[in-house]
Amino acid sequence: MPTATDLVTDLPADFEVFGQAVDTRLKALQPGTTLGDLAYSSATANTNTRLGIGTSGQVLAVSGGGVPAWTTTADVTPLTTKGDLFTFTTVDARVGVGANGTVLTADSAEATGLKWATPSSGSKTVLTSGSLSGSSVSLTSIPGTYISLELVVRNYRPAVDGSNLQCRVNGDATANRHMATSTSTGVANRAFDATFFPIGFSQDNTGSQAITNVTFPDYANTTTWKNAFVFSLFNHDAGPTAANAYWLMQGYNQTGAITSLDLFPESSTFTSGTYILYGVK
Repeated sequence: MPTATDLVTDLPADFEVFGQAVDTRLKALQPGTTLGDLAYSSATANTNTRLGIGTSGQVLAVSGGGVPAWTTTADVTPLTTKGDLFTFTTVDARVGVGANGTVLTADSAEATGLKWATPSSGSKTVLTSGSLSGSSVSLTSIPGTYISLELVVRNYRPAVDGSNLQCRVNGDATANRHMATSTSTGVANRAFDATFFPIGFSQDNTGSQAITNVTFPDYANTTTWKNAFVFSLFNHDAGPTAANAYWLMQGYNQTGAITSLDLFPESSTFTSGTYILYGVK
């Protein structure tokens, strides 16, 4: 046993002289030499091993030899494309973004439990919207996946006083395919006599209070003519205190699905107004 004045050179051995065993790993208790070093038990008995600090961004992992090691991780998410969702099956998994207008839906039959689906009946989806400008505006590439279309036109104003707001289906300017009469009664023998049908009437070119709602039911079928129900309230060109109010049915005598609508004033150009086209389930 060392005395108070002896130099201790081998602490475990010196204590063993006294008769009490000491863990010989104390021989390599702290192998570190640099800020951030770590020590771990090595395969060599009674010896700790130094693991130097890793580089910025590395993480501590277990190597193939069963000892700790610093490693650089790659991006391990399954995401590859704009709009992807990070989800899970029995491992991390990707659900790609759905088509326009679809909604994320729970489905236990799917590996991830999720899928993109067309919304159930009763919902509305904005297909396109914008401002009325120039001599016409075209609403194109209308999908055929809805029950009906609803067009809302707000505050249409023409450059020429009293100019009607007109609509053409599928860019079809062939004569005698649209109804241009504006009666709101259920009369017989209405004529297909134009290349458009009116949806707003005698709008004042200085007033902007105007709203039109047009519904196109069963617009995507390919076996019948198409009809349109128009509800319209406009400043009359007689003055700001006068108004036109219409409810009427318009028609298009072709069987093709409606895939586009053109909006244009009866004469000249638009000076203001907005539109929204909805697909309705």
